[in-house]
Amino acid sequence: MLRITPCLLSFSVIVCSVLGASRIDPFHGPHTRDEMPSTTPDNGARTIQCYRLASEFPPSDQWVSLDVLIGTSRPDMVGSSNDGPDEADAAIAAVQSISEAAGLDPRIAFATMMQESSGKVRPIVGDYGKSYGLFQAQVPGVPLCDDYAKNECPEDVITSQVEFGIFGHDGTGSPVAPGIAYWMATQGGDVGRSLRGYNTGSVPDPNDLTQAGGATTSYVSDVANRLTGALLGIKHQATCT
Repeated sequence: MLRITPCLLSFSVIVCSVLGASRIDPFHGPHTRDEMPSTTPDNGARTIQCYRLASEFPPSDQWVSLDVLIGTSRPDMVGSSNDGPDEADAAIAAVQSISEAAGLDPRIAFATMMQESSGKVRPIVGDYGKSYGLFQAQVPGVPLCDDYAKNECPEDVITSQVEFGIFGHDGTGSPVAPGIAYWMATQGGDVGRSLRGYNTGSVPDPNDLTQAGGATTSYVSDVANRLTGALLGIKHQATCT
């Protein structure tokens, strides 16, 4: 689950200077899991693994392509929820464009989105009513699609949900809950530690990424398994216990 960070200094400056981003706004939430190994079109069969240590996190050359992540997820994003195809496509397009603006590998953002909400623009509000939208942002005011009919949620609302996940608060408001771009900037581009920060609001142990400070223990490993193609679509499973 996503946790609030106690205090951040000049977040927007960090992200803009390190990642080349130009916007701010963002956050997160947890989830439970439950499924199995998959076969991926470009990288062959992958089995689920527990990536407990930061040193074990799979490098990007072991990840499946963005096309595979999208191709295996989009049918579930549309078929298993109240979302329509145009809304799913708007979410996918926003992940790609906003990741590019942030200097972030879009596979990281896409896998995180699937972990947080299964790619649904109308997910159940998580964390006991505190986390909202595609990236389960834990800040009131995240634009929601609940008041719109299926396939009629405006593109700008969906885009804002993605912005809340990728970009983060500038540190002057409350609560302070940074996005993925902030964590990538402050963790030296280390994906595993950045995911732990996104989910917990801090990195309790930079080596053992299952130390979650009350958040989801297996979160980092779960997203890693999405990136390698072992866990695709809306499937959820706790990959570390």
